[in-house]
Amino acid sequence: MEDTRLGTILLEGGIVDEAGLERCLAIQSLTGHVRPLGEILVEQGLLDAATVERLLQLQRERSTLQRSTTPTTDLGSSALFTAALANRAEEMVVSEGRPVRIRAGATWTQLTEEVLRGPEVWDFVRETMGSQVLEILAERHFVVQPWHLPGLGRGLATAFRQFDGVAVRVTFAAETALEPHAIGVPDAVTNAVRASKGLVLLVGERGIGRSDTLAALTRVAATDPGHYVVVVDDEPWPLPTGGALVVRRRHGATAEQRADALRSVVRDDPDAIVCGDVGCAATFEVALRAAEGGRLVVAWIDAPSVARALTRILDFYPVHDLVRARSSLAAVLRAVLVRHQLPDADHAGTVVASELLLVDDAARDLLRSGELSDLVLLLRGDGGRSGHSLDRSMLELLRAGKVRLEDVFVRVEEKAWLLERTRNMAGAAAPAKE
Repeated sequence: MEDTRLGTILLEGGIVDEAGLERCLAIQSLTGHVRPLGEILVEQGLLDAATVERLLQLQRERSTLQRSTTPTTDLGSSALFTAALANRAEEMVVSEGRPVRIRAGATWTQLTEEVLRGPEVWDFVRETMGSQVLEILAERHFVVQPWHLPGLGRGLATAFRQFDGVAVRVTFAAETALEPHAIGVPDAVTNAVRASKGLVLLVGERGIGRSDTLAALTRVAATDPGHYVVVVDDEPWPLPTGGALVVRRRHGATAEQRADALRSVVRDDPDAIVCGDVGCAATFEVALRAAEGGRLVVAWIDAPSVARALTRILDFYPVHDLVRARSSLAAVLRAVLVRHQLPDADHAGTVVASELLLVDDAARDLLRSGELSDLVLLLRGDGGRSGHSLDRSMLELLRAGKVRLEDVFVRVEEKAWLLERTRNMAGAAAPAKE
C-alpha cells in the first residue's frame, strides 16, 4: 500500500532531500504541528506554491485510491459499512457471486476484491435486516425495510433473489437534514417552499440526491410551528424536530397503493405534503388537486430535465383532458428544480449542476398552451428571470474550475454553444472526438 504522507512523496520523487525535509518537520514540530508542511516548504524556499499544490493533489489521489477497497480478510457487515461510509457511498450492493460495489455520486466502484459467497451474504442480510429476513425472502422474492445500525448510520435495505442467489441493496440516509444551500438548492426554490402554497417539483435521475433534497426542503416547510406537515415516502431520511408537527406515512410499493396513501393524507388536511414519488398518473393527479386546494406540495419525479419532467406529466392525461391539466398545472406550479451530480475537477467527489424553472407569467402562458419547446428556449435565455438551463449551470461550474470539460461535454445538449464559450478559457482542452 502506498504511503500517502507528503514527506514520503517528496523523498520518493527526489523533490526535497532528507536534510531539508527534516528541517521543515522540525519547524512544524516547534509550532505544535499547527502550520501545514507545505506552507513551511514554500517559506524555506524549497518549493514554490504551485508545486506544493500539485503534490497535495497527488496526496489526495493516493488517499482516494487507498479508500477504494477494503481488506478481503474482513467481509463482516461492520467492516463493509465502515468502508462504504469512508468512500462517501450513497448506495451499496452485496451479492452472492460478485464483489461488493458502491455508488458515490454518479459513479459505481468496486469496494472489495474478493467475490462473496453465500454464507457471507446471508450473514450480512441477517445482521442488517434481522434474523427472519431470509425465511421471508424464500416466500416473497424481495423484502424492503429500513435499517439502522448504531454508529454506522441508517437507510433503506432491499433484499432480493437473483440467479446467483441472494443480494441486498442498501441506501444510506443522512443522520440530520442539511441546509438547502449546502446541497446546491437555489434560494428561489427555498423561497417558493417557504411561501407555503402551490406545487414545487423536484426532478432528477433516480437515486441521485433525492433523499437529501427532500429532507432539506421538508426542513424549510416545517419552520412554522403552527403547521402540520405530512411526509409520504418509504425512505427513512431524517425528519426535522421543532417547528411544525411532522409525521411520516408509508407510500407503498405499487401505483395503486401510492395513490391511496396520498388520498388518505389529503383527507387529513395538512398544511404541507412532501411526496417522494409522483411518477404515475393517479399519484400526480392527487398531488395536483391537493395543491389546487391551497396546500404546499413538494414532490419528486424521475426525469433528466425540466422539459422531460413536464412532458412526462402531461403524458399522464388523455387528449380530451389535456387543456384542463395544462391550465391546472400552470395555476399551481411554482418551481421545477432538476439536480445532477457531476464528478468534480479532482474526481475525488461530486458537484451539483442544476436546471431551474421559476413559473412567472411568461412560463405560465407557455404551460397553458403546451409549448414546452418554447419553455426550453426561455430557460436558455441570458436574463435568468424564469430560471436557467442545465447547460448554463455546467458552464458556470466549468468557468469556476469545479469540473472538467470532458465530463461536462458528454452531458451538455448544446455542444457547439459550450465549445464557443470555452474556446478562450484557460486550461480548457477540447474533448476527444466521439
